[in-house]
Amino acid sequence: MAVSKGDKVRIKRQESYWFNEVGSVVSVEATNKYGVMVRFEKTNYFGIQGTDNGNLTNSFAESELERA
Repeated sequence: MAVSKGDKVRIKRQESYWFNEVGSVVSVEATNKYGVMVRFEKTNYFGIQGTDNGNLTNSFAESELERA
């Protein structure tokens, strides 16, 4: 499966905070193992714990993604 910028994808990495969540692909870098950067609507647990900002993006391998 080849993903490209702007695609909607579902996360299949079970240990990820965003497991089974849908995000949009921000960038694809073929030279890196985790070269697909995905942006989400909700922040991760850092934003919930009272810090200034949570993370809205994370990098994944293409094998950890499924088109939504």
